[in-house]
Amino acid sequence: MAEQNEPVVDEAPLVEETLVEEVSIDGMCGVY
Repeated sequence: MAEQNEPVVDEAPLVEETLVEEVSIDGMCGVY
């Protein structure tokens, strides 16, 4: 039961972090 909920909760932060990283890199590239 807990195993099914773990991946779903773990996926949200992972996707958010990747999106934030991509935006940060894009922003830096734009400034430079």
